[in-house]
This record gives sequence, structure tokens and C-alpha cells, in this order.
Amino acid sequence: MLDNVDELLTKDMIIEMNKILKRNTNDEENPRYNVGGFKVVPNIIGVVNVINTTAPEDVEGKIEELLNEYNSKINITLEDIVDFHFRFEHIHPFGDGNGRIGRIIMFKECLRNNIMPFIVLDDDKPYYMRGLKEYENDKMFLIDTIRHEQDLYEKMCEELLDFEIEANN
Repeated sequence: MLDNVDELLTKDMIIEMNKILKRNTNDEENPRYNVGGFKVVPNIIGVVNVINTTAPEDVEGKIEELLNEYNSKINITLEDIVDFHFRFEHIHPFGDGNGRIGRIIMFKECLRNNIMPFIVLDDDKPYYMRGLKEYENDKMFLIDTIRHEQDLYEKMCEELLDFEIEANN
């Protein structure tokens, strides 16, 4: 991701991220997961309050449509990145790893657009999942969750920088 941080998102870049994520796992050799390509078996998000996703045969077209729309924007905002993420997650293009790939894309796009990046912490994952579930009704729940994660990440970075400065003195 960091090797391509300044590049526009592409279908091949996203597929490569998934290949790297799934490298040397049991899924890599399992045709059900189609590592190196888009899903071949329908999938869903969640177990309770299930979110349906794009059918395998429609994934490539939906991803290309999403990328074309997103990459045509001039000034990307945090809201644009979150909206891309929501749409990406609803496409759910891979047999596994969609959430992790979607979140690393958000991290990359924050860096590329000089926006404070973030990591969704395990303790906050229920809020993140609720934000995805409710996004069409109330975008602010997911956006506010992401802003909270940005605040935590910024604080952690400041503490690490302070530690390094103190260690060098």
C-alpha cells in the first residue's frame, strides 16, 4: 500500500492488496476464495442483521464504476473516502478479506489526500459495523466513528513522537 500511496486506486491495485493479504494462507489454494481475482461465490456481511452484497457476476462492473466515479473527484474529503468504503463493502468483491482491504484503502487514501489516517480498533469495531449498517439512513454515525479513530491515531502518533524526542535527549 505504501509503495502506491500516491497513485490513484485501480482494480489491479486492489486485487494485489487482497493477494498479499491472503498469501501463504489456506485460502490461497482454495478455488472458493479465488485469491488473485474477485469472488466466485456469493457472500454477505455479518451474521446477525445480514447485509447482502453484489452478485459475483456483477462485481467487476461495480468496482470499475466505483473507481471511475471516485477517481474523477478533484478534492477528496474524508466523507468521500468513507462513502467509497461503504460502497466497496457493499460490493464485497473478494471471497475473504474485504473489510481489511477496505480499511487499508481508506488508510492509503487518507495519506494520499493529506487527511489524518486511522485504524479501526477492535474495541470500536461494533460502532464501525453499526455505522456501515446504518450508513444509508445516517452517514454521520460511521463518519463520527472514523473521526474518533482519527483522534486516537493522532494521539498515538504524538505520543510516539514525544517518546522518540525524549529518548534522543
